[in-house]
Amino acid sequence: MSIFIPIDYDGRRYPEDISPEIKEVSANFDVADIRPVKEYSLHTEYSYGKRKFDTNLISSFNTIKESHKDFVPRLWVSKKWAEEFSCFIIKLVENNRAPKIIEIHPPFNDYCNLNDFIEIYKVFEKCISDTYPDTEILIENRYGTLYRGGKFLVSNVTDLEKLCESINKNGLKLRVVLDFIQIFSSYNLGPGKFNTEKISSVIRSIYPIRERIKGVHLWGKKKYKTNRYISHKGDLNTYFIDSELKEIFLKELYDLLDDGIPRYFVPEVNSPSEDLISIVEDLKRCGFKFVK
Repeated sequence: MSIFIPIDYDGRRYPEDISPEIKEVSANFDVADIRPVKEYSLHTEYSYGKRKFDTNLISSFNTIKESHKDFVPRLWVSKKWAEEFSCFIIKLVENNRAPKIIEIHPPFNDYCNLNDFIEIYKVFEKCISDTYPDTEILIENRYGTLYRGGKFLVSNVTDLEKLCESINKNGLKLRVVLDFIQIFSSYNLGPGKFNTEKISSVIRSIYPIRERIKGVHLWGKKKYKTNRYISHKGDLNTYFIDSELKEIFLKELYDLLDDGIPRYFVPEVNSPSEDLISIVEDLKRCGFKFVK
């Protein structure tokens, strides 16, 4: 059975029979405070675009403030950065309950390789685990940014395999939250570029690391008046276009996760709730179970 634990994303509604008990809370470098009212997942800086670095909170962390290129944050630049990043999170959480999940993102490859990242990350994991021993730390694969000069270190399945090997070797608690749309994008796949073989090939290549997958991000793309596809809009119908291709994706996804292990589900849909509901109903129809 493939099982999802739903996470509330930006207040978007799920189908009426699903009530998320965990909420995603933004924790990028321009966030000054948080006020969660239930269990939550901290979605930390993901380095897509520019930040202002002008809050009172971030003012205490000079290494983080100075680590950017044209104000797009550089992540995991040093052990000092990792120390400050953990302190940033602890100070942001302050008197709130501990986060259930902390979601982090990879560095760029123009200043950091995998070995560097692992050694730097260890500093962060120790500090966070000492402070919040029950909090899960997940890393998301990333593709697409305004940053110039390098690419994300962990984008495609090969990158993830190498990362998981290092996680195992070093005995880290870090696990993966898999963004399938970004995985496809890393192989130059998207609306109008899919076929059966490509969908199956990408998803089946993930099997060797599926035990490390603790969460899934899913969203769509939709074409607007500009004739461009906009990310995080629409549903799986606007993304795959062809209903048969959508069904192939859903079947391959179900089979990949059909191991009875509950995984977090984050529907990163910025269009109306109807699109989120459409995605979830597709998943339910294919056999996915949503549990508390």
